[in-house]
Amino acid sequence: MVRLQLRNTPGRSLAMFAAVLMATTGFTVLTGAASTSRLVASGSVDGQFRPSYDILVHPAAPVTGLLHQDRPTAAYGGITLDQWRQIERVPGVEVAAPLAVLGIADIQPDLQVDVTEQVDRSAERQVIEIARRISGDRGLSTVTAAPAYVYVSRRPLVPLADLNSQAFIYADGTRVRQPTSAAECPGTGGGGPLEVQPDGRRRQVCNIAAGSFDPDARRTQVGTIDAYQLLPDGTFRRASVFTSGRPASVVPATARLEIQLPSVAPAVIAAIDPAAEARLVGLDQAVRRGRYLTGVDAVAPAGRVAGTSSLPPNGPAGRTLPVLAADTLAVDERMDISVSRLTGRVADQVPGTATQALWPLLNASAQGPSQAVQHDLAQLYRARLDAAVAERAPLSAMMTLLRPGPPAYAPQPDGSDQLLPRSDGPDAADPTIDDAWRDSWFGTGGAATADPVSLADRSGWSVTPVGSFAPDALESAAAQQALDLYRPTPPVGADARSRDLLGDRALLAADDPLGYPRQPPSLLTSLTAAGELYASVAPALAAAPLSSVRIRVAGIDRFDAVARERVRMVADEVVRQTGLTVEVVLGGSTVRSPVLLPGGEFGRPDLNLVEARTRKGVATEIVTAVDRKNILLLGLLLVVCALLVGNAVSTAVRVRRRELAVLACIGWPGWRLSMLVLAETTALGLTAGVFGAGLSVLLGRFAGVQVSGAVTVLCVPLAVLLTAVASALPALRAARTRSAEALHPSVAPARRAAAGSLAGLAVANLRRAPARTIAGATSLAAGVGAVTLILAALWAFNDGMVGSLLGEAVSVQVREVDLVAVGGVLLFGVLGVADVLYLNVRERSAEFATLRAVGWPDVALNRLVVYEAIGVGALGCFLGVAAGLGSVALLVGRVDGRLALLALAVTGAALLLTVLAALVPAILIRRLPIAVLLGEQ
Repeated sequence: MVRLQLRNTPGRSLAMFAAVLMATTGFTVLTGAASTSRLVASGSVDGQFRPSYDILVHPAAPVTGLLHQDRPTAAYGGITLDQWRQIERVPGVEVAAPLAVLGIADIQPDLQVDVTEQVDRSAERQVIEIARRISGDRGLSTVTAAPAYVYVSRRPLVPLADLNSQAFIYADGTRVRQPTSAAECPGTGGGGPLEVQPDGRRRQVCNIAAGSFDPDARRTQVGTIDAYQLLPDGTFRRASVFTSGRPASVVPATARLEIQLPSVAPAVIAAIDPAAEARLVGLDQAVRRGRYLTGVDAVAPAGRVAGTSSLPPNGPAGRTLPVLAADTLAVDERMDISVSRLTGRVADQVPGTATQALWPLLNASAQGPSQAVQHDLAQLYRARLDAAVAERAPLSAMMTLLRPGPPAYAPQPDGSDQLLPRSDGPDAADPTIDDAWRDSWFGTGGAATADPVSLADRSGWSVTPVGSFAPDALESAAAQQALDLYRPTPPVGADARSRDLLGDRALLAADDPLGYPRQPPSLLTSLTAAGELYASVAPALAAAPLSSVRIRVAGIDRFDAVARERVRMVADEVVRQTGLTVEVVLGGSTVRSPVLLPGGEFGRPDLNLVEARTRKGVATEIVTAVDRKNILLLGLLLVVCALLVGNAVSTAVRVRRRELAVLACIGWPGWRLSMLVLAETTALGLTAGVFGAGLSVLLGRFAGVQVSGAVTVLCVPLAVLLTAVASALPALRAARTRSAEALHPSVAPARRAAAGSLAGLAVANLRRAPARTIAGATSLAAGVGAVTLILAALWAFNDGMVGSLLGEAVSVQVREVDLVAVGGVLLFGVLGVADVLYLNVRERSAEFATLRAVGWPDVALNRLVVYEAIGVGALGCFLGVAAGLGSVALLVGRVDGRLALLALAVTGAALLLTVLAALVPAILIRRLPIAVLLGEQ
């Protein structure tokens, strides 16, 4: 009976078969797309979810918001060595790497300028001017420094050799009372070199020319004067030195006249456990020159600092700290130098002229042709480091270790943070400490307020590199940049104006030790050496020297619930044993946090920046969001497929109304009629499922979607289940068929026309079959909702749905497989609308024939069908946009106001598709057999 029915009605059977085949095949392929999407997302998370460490232990209060990049280095001590060893013994800890931040050291690179070409060897006296312009903050901050002067004389110049409480003693035995010398050069204290005149008199050459002694004017109105004697053999001997009681001949003569200018590079010194650091980040593999640091490297006697004056040392040797030095400093400072010789007889007036009289004398003098030179602070540091490693000599002396607190921020109404100025000022600074940083061009004073540790004891301290390492050689996941200790991400411009001012480059600090942004540790020493340093200069700091401990948990190779539980158990045990604060950074990701940097003292304007910070728990949010997204998409697919099959089955039953009535007349009971309908639809579903299983594999390969064997096998029972569920209600209606009523033509009851226009008539027609109208609108709503959801992620949230770099790398932000799934949902939704319109035209064919018979033109009938399509589309779009925005809120936790424009665009596109879907019913109207249909009525 079932086979006979299917054969006798091939058109109806083929239509139902096509609907079930399309639904089951599409659902199977799109289910594979969702699974592929999750696999891609999970693979991306597993590849980038983990920084070099999983847990950060520190002594400060726990962080409730985003983690700043300087969190591991923010504290100067607070964790004892015993607590670190306790952490190492916690079960599950693979590596526990300690970090003890000692402070910011004043590293002094060699800045030498060769002025030999400007020397007139025929002149008895001459003055060479070195003009300097220093720029930082990518050229936005500038300082035009006071010129430095070089006084060159063929006459004998006598350097200072010794001093006592009453007099200065020069290398030739000349004694000058200190008050007399100081009065000749006010503001310097005296002690400048003496020039021997032809008559035997001695005149002092002051060490500076000062236009003002105001501390704020020291950069621009205080110029140094360096005196050199041009010897008969054409060599130069410096006279502005202190020979420590030795004769002037101890100062070596040089063939080139090279002047050393002041410069300072702030560098963060930190102590590490070399073995733990090698296991944690592979620091030993990043060594570029020299050797790696060891745990037994200790403080040693210091030699001569590389690149400094060749004057032989006198007195006891100092002590040096062994360090592994970064081969690059994150600094941006350039010095533009112009060298020229002053013309006229100005040089004859330099000896014996007081400091304040020298300033207008030298500044007003004419200049000869100039020679331009450029120097970069980072390159100077690199050259000095290479020389120190090659010579196994100290890199630089150290006068202080500054220990400033982290930058302070004020939240703004727009969600950004404004960097606050330091609360201290120059008046709060200890002049002794602040003087150690006098060569910092962009320092604004207040260095002593940064909790300094003075190293100016009798022993003298320096740093000696055992080797250098390249921070760029350390591997780091792109999504974990803000957790990279040695290679943090500097701030960049947040808007077009700021990016243009910075030249599309990141903002780097200049030579201000308290400047912004803060630098990462660049000089690494051993815990052994750090303990010896603290024991010598600050014994109180040796009790708890560690700033933080970074922990990597063993047995984690992917991001799942087991990994999270392992990390949680280790973190809880660390807290229980030590009482310290722990921050779980496993699964965290770098986010861009807006920051307003106020204008600077040296010309830099306000800048809108974005800092890289760490948001904890991002990977968990991503995995959860992916699962939610897939559940939503699959749910929408299932609803649309069920509606499509349900419409097809319902239509098949409705057109067999008279046939079922005949069977009822000859005695078929209701349950048998129901079983007949169920058997026919189930047989079609089984056949469609078998064909769909094979077709889904082919379509999956074509679409680049991996359809698993298990999903393919499920295609058959899915098809049977869909047809069985969809035919349940039609089968129930078949069981209730009344033979007498069904054998007569269906005549709609008379009703008063309430529609005064085509639009009103279209609304009335949709209300006549509300279930079918709602089914079509629901199908379209599923497609519109899915499109809104995916396009919202693609267009509205530039940083991914969770606003992080990790979010950008996974499928939540939209992948091709998601677009395939959404395309399928939207296609089925449009087909559902077209099916509703088609069935409306089929069932009302007699009405359309009557309207044509009484003179209605085809254009009016077509407009009526289009209005009905717009009605179904408007309802579907409203429901779909609401569902899509609700899904975005579920996935993201918020709805961006910009999505209103997106919702309008999706609504317009969906309405256009529904109008296009009305073309088939409109064409059908023209082909209606008017005479036959009117005859049946």
